[in-house]
Amino acid sequence: MLKQSLYSIIFTMNSKKLTAAVSTIIERVKRDGDQALSYYGQKFDRVKLEQQNFRINQSEIDEAASRIDAALKKAIDAAAVNIRRFHLEELRHIRRSWFIRGRGIIRGCVVTPIENAGIYVPGGRFSYPSTVLMSAIPARVAGVEKVVMATPPGKLTPAVLYAAKVSGVDEVFRVGGPQAIAALAFGTGTIPKVDLIVGPGNAYVNEAKRQVFGAVGIDSLAGPSEIAIIADETAPASFVCADIEAQAEHDPLAMAYFMTSSKELARVVRANIPAAMRRQVVVTCCTIDAAISRVNRIAPEHLEIMTRDPLKVARRIRNAGAIFLGGNTPTAVGDYWAGPSHILPTAGTARFSSVLSVETFLKRTSYIGYGKRNIRQAAPFVELMAKAEGLDGHRRSIEIRRRA
Repeated sequence: MLKQSLYSIIFTMNSKKLTAAVSTIIERVKRDGDQALSYYGQKFDRVKLEQQNFRINQSEIDEAASRIDAALKKAIDAAAVNIRRFHLEELRHIRRSWFIRGRGIIRGCVVTPIENAGIYVPGGRFSYPSTVLMSAIPARVAGVEKVVMATPPGKLTPAVLYAAKVSGVDEVFRVGGPQAIAALAFGTGTIPKVDLIVGPGNAYVNEAKRQVFGAVGIDSLAGPSEIAIIADETAPASFVCADIEAQAEHDPLAMAYFMTSSKELARVVRANIPAAMRRQVVVTCCTIDAAISRVNRIAPEHLEIMTRDPLKVARRIRNAGAIFLGGNTPTAVGDYWAGPSHILPTAGTARFSSVLSVETFLKRTSYIGYGKRNIRQAAPFVELMAKAEGLDGHRRSIEIRRRA
């Protein structure tokens, strides 16, 4: 399948040279800190920045906010309200800390937010104020104490800075690429070390996230964007074509899978796909049942369902990052406006991973407490299991309490 060959490039990097290059950058940042960031900023972004210029101060952010188009500012404000409202509702439904108490035993789970989160906002072909909103707001709703953001200097637009202000980002740094990931993972004199890094990026950023995982948490390894569309004869061909083009414009490696039960709709869509995008689009004429099975195998990042009863179809979908119901719900409304984060699992990882959310920024800690009588009652069973595994120290740690 075309998708598998493309994503094998992304996830294995298909190049020892790329992996080695990223490793060199990370090691230099660990060793030289801000000096390395200045070096790589000039080398890759062609911007000469000294340590004191990495951080964007509040006056710069306020000045950028004053220059943003009034209509766009209003749109960002309204989108932020939608996103925050959605995640506050999500928080209300998340299971909080809980305990089982009885007969001298305490067991439970304590849910706490991580302390520090790093938001990476890409800035290659486009600028992404929406990504700021979609990553920083869930972190704030979760209760993260400090949210810092890194983004390449080339696409540091007033809209990106205003989105950071609206989202409650504490510090913004004009540093991009794998060097930014290394700085967030290990800290430098200027950029603080964080506990979790979230946000998409190119193959180099992705590889950097892979290499620093363990020193820091990451949300996911994001591949190119993808969409699947299931449609019957009621779907307008113009809607389908527009949504395919919208997804394909992200990246030359972005993919679109269109499945329809209508031969005529398949014909029209094939005929209207721009020539430059045709290698990115797979059109299949099949039954809706077959389309559902195929989607569950592909596990797409985005799934649009344009059928008479989209909810009926959606209930049979097990694997998708986000599902868009009906012809009036294009992916773009989720990208910018609806509320759920647009940072989604790609490359089939929706089979086992989830959309970025408030839960991304929460962690769980088990509580276990036994009284003297309880540990004596449990001791024979625990000792037998420790002995079966050959862990004599474990057995003795129980035995000493049983005899006390």
